[in-house]
Amino acid sequence: MRYVKLAGGKSCPAIGLGTAGLLEDNCEQAVRWALDIGYRLIDTAWAYKNQSSIGRALRKSSIPRSEIFISTKIWRDNLNYDGVIEQCGQILNQLQVDYVDLLLTHWPSDAHIRARHEPTNITPLEETLSAFNEVYRQGKVRHLGVSNYDQDLLHQAQTLSKVPISVNQVHFHLPDSICTENVSTSLLDTCQKSNVAVMAYCPLGSGWCPGKGSLLQSPILAGIANQQGKTSAQIALKWAMNQGAIIIPKSGSEVHLRQNIDILDFDLLLSRCNCWIRFKQTPYQHLSVPILT
Repeated sequence: MRYVKLAGGKSCPAIGLGTAGLLEDNCEQAVRWALDIGYRLIDTAWAYKNQSSIGRALRKSSIPRSEIFISTKIWRDNLNYDGVIEQCGQILNQLQVDYVDLLLTHWPSDAHIRARHEPTNITPLEETLSAFNEVYRQGKVRHLGVSNYDQDLLHQAQTLSKVPISVNQVHFHLPDSICTENVSTSLLDTCQKSNVAVMAYCPLGSGWCPGKGSLLQSPILAGIANQQGKTSAQIALKWAMNQGAIIIPKSGSEVHLRQNIDILDFDLLLSRCNCWIRFKQTPYQHLSVPILT
């Protein structure tokens, strides 16, 4: 397993299981498969409504809690001080754990989304981070992070929080001509320079991405996968990992779970017009990558 060192704390597995959309028994089974296969990072959120299922899987696993990295999120409607404190407690109860390894804001608050136009009903970021720092102080959280923050908000968060902001979880995957809902290269560079790890959700271009599934249907990607004896999904995941991102692909299939984690045994080569370009292990090399069509 490859790991990414987080600011102010321990290392996080470079690949984990995303659980958005996995519910009840399907979620519990997927987490149990993942842990048995070798996953040690499980990402969830209050809004996913599956933390109790994940808690059951954790209890049934023989893997020590100290070896499992749990990431979760406070929903944006609960980012006031009392809301964070209350929801963090509920999260721990549902997961049946004493602490989570990473607590994120699940999107900026509605106020921050609207602030440039309607500065009303605002939960100040300072208030949110004060509560985040408090649950960290209480030992309920080991690392703090944000999700879907742009450069300005990320800078504000880093300035306001006494505890380092370790992670920015964002929509990030190999670009293609249909799905353009990707983070900017400047944001990725900002994260790298400020020691904030990028955690990529939808690394296969799925989720709410326009043209859902288009990335894995790319004939170019299929050709690269065929030449390397891998699947298109494995190539896309390897590319995202090579940019320095922590990747959390979702799957409820045991076969796909095994395939998704089996990406550490090859160097990624991209073929285009009979030319091979070796991708070095340097962050954010997507800056020079042609868009797949």
